[in-house]
Amino acid sequence: MIPEDKRVRNEIFLKGLFRKYYQENKVSPPLSIEKREFGFMFFGSQNMVRHLSFTNAESLQQFMFSRVPSNAFYSAAYYSKPDAAKMDEKGWEGCDLIFDIDADHLRTPCKETHDKWVCQNCGESGLGGRPEKCPRCGGQNIEERTWLCETCLETAKNELIKLIEDFLMADFGISADELRVVFSGHRGYHVHITSRVLLDLDQNARREIIDYIKGVGIEPYYHGLMEVREGRSKILKGPRVSEEGWRGRLARGVIKTILSMSEESIPQDRKVRAALQKLLKDRSRVVASLGEGIWDPVRGVSLDAWKYVVKTAIEEVGGKVDEPVTSDVRRLIRLPTSLHGKTGFKVSLVKLGEISNFDPFRHALAFKGEVTVHVNEAPRFRIGEEEFGPFKDEDVELPLSAAVLLLCKSVAYLK
Repeated sequence: MIPEDKRVRNEIFLKGLFRKYYQENKVSPPLSIEKREFGFMFFGSQNMVRHLSFTNAESLQQFMFSRVPSNAFYSAAYYSKPDAAKMDEKGWEGCDLIFDIDADHLRTPCKETHDKWVCQNCGESGLGGRPEKCPRCGGQNIEERTWLCETCLETAKNELIKLIEDFLMADFGISADELRVVFSGHRGYHVHITSRVLLDLDQNARREIIDYIKGVGIEPYYHGLMEVREGRSKILKGPRVSEEGWRGRLARGVIKTILSMSEESIPQDRKVRAALQKLLKDRSRVVASLGEGIWDPVRGVSLDAWKYVVKTAIEEVGGKVDEPVTSDVRRLIRLPTSLHGKTGFKVSLVKLGEISNFDPFRHALAFKGEVTVHVNEAPRFRIGEEEFGPFKDEDVELPLSAAVLLLCKSVAYLK
């Protein structure tokens, strides 16, 4: 815990840095700024002030400099009266299609090493995700302290590339001109799609898009996986890797699943387990055969066993996007080029051709200089080309962007 007087001093320091940033850097206004609702959070408060609007980029810039929000958001939706206090009085005119990929929702082993929870009743703590109840006192007042690392953000970036290349452009025909990619400033990425044909989609239509991307409800039979009789025998047939859409994606996913499957990961069901052991025993030949569109290179593997592999493959190759963000047609999303109050990183626009090389720990930094802070506790992390920590109850002089990250994470205070 940061003592109250030191917490206030941190906030004053951060607010000064954020003000200087907004004095020297122009924020990127959204398209049709006069039709967008804006919302802001401020230092020292957990509440959001929303139902604000701006008629032009200059008035938004002046607000950012004079009020210095810790976090800035705008509506994905367009309204005739964006500053109306009640949502049903705003006059909804349409909504961009937004996707959110957040490391919080991805399975990454690093969380068990850098995320932490602390029971606010008894002080018990542990690594990893927040439990429902404290294992010592049973209390539910548990604080979660998440961190971000290169594994988190690299995993999120891979999901971002998969979403754009495999689904949005290949399956939905979204053009590069309609896409904007944004690093959230914390643990993930956003994709903004502005297209006249998508503006009017309601929540149900947007949920359908999410279901398609996640592969919800896919029935392998309707994608070509079936037993067919040839003479007195039954043979298994399935989709080819070269096919478009989910058929080819399933075939490629099955190959990927078989290549990564281990003896320990297969289910305990006796029949399915025995069948999968046969596949793994002859893994190379099975994979080569599937690549040629032949689905039954090994005798004795039941259709149920193959359905298990397909189900696992869907989880592997399906998109990992946050459903509520896409389906909510009144959602506020982070304002690109603003600063994120949990890191001090820039909410950065990323060009499509530069996604692979984008490095949040280098390209999203906003501050230069050095400052000395006392760090209560922090895992090892990188800023720019240099690594720091781990720290435990010590004074350290750090580059300003590294110190700001620790101050924003409330794990350090100014000396």
